[in-house]
Formats: sequence, C-alpha cells, structure tokens
Amino acid sequence: MTKSELSELLHSTGVVVNEGIASQENINVYPRIVYWDYIWEDRLASGEVYEDWITYQVSFYSKTPKHPKLIELRNKLRDWNVHPIIYHEFVEEDKVWHSYFAVEVTEDE
Repeated sequence: MTKSELSELLHSTGVVVNEGIASQENINVYPRIVYWDYIWEDRLASGEVYEDWITYQVSFYSKTPKHPKLIELRNKLRDWNVHPIIYHEFVEEDKVWHSYFAVEVTEDE
C-alpha cells in the first residue's frame, strides 16, 4: 500500500480525515480520523535499490467505543491484507474514545 492508497482508503469511510493535526473546523467533529507519519525507514530492495517505508499512526476519535465506522475501516484494511493491532483508550477530559494503530506504507511513486 502506498501513502496515496492509505489516504484514499481513510477518506472512503466518509469520516472527516486530516493529515498531521485536526483542522480547526474538524476539532469537535466525531467521528474523525487524524493520521501522520512518525517513522521513515530505508529498506534495501532488489537490485541494491533502497525503498522508503513510512509508518503512519492512524487515530480514530468517536463518542462511542468500537464505532461502526471504525469497524468499517478495519474491514477495508483487511481487504488490503493489512491487520494492525488497534489500541483503545478513553480520554476523560474530552469524553471521547481514541482508537489508534500503525500502518506501514511505501512512498508514492
């Protein structure tokens, strides 16, 4: 999966999506997805050429645990044969559920 394919997959849920940080107009929209890269890795591919692998954190915020759109997202990832471990926490001060996971992608061509 490339970064563009990941972005397209996230947007295909119909949930508000922001890369990096939530925009001002989306900060109180639920559910919402925010994703960002936090690991860049060079991997040696065939022919002594390096590929850029990038790990993104995908955060899903909702007012209810295991929101149906989160389940939909998990199912879409399964269609790509991507099976991340999804962590959950309740953010007391905001009264929201934060579900998050890591996804490795390759750099867009």
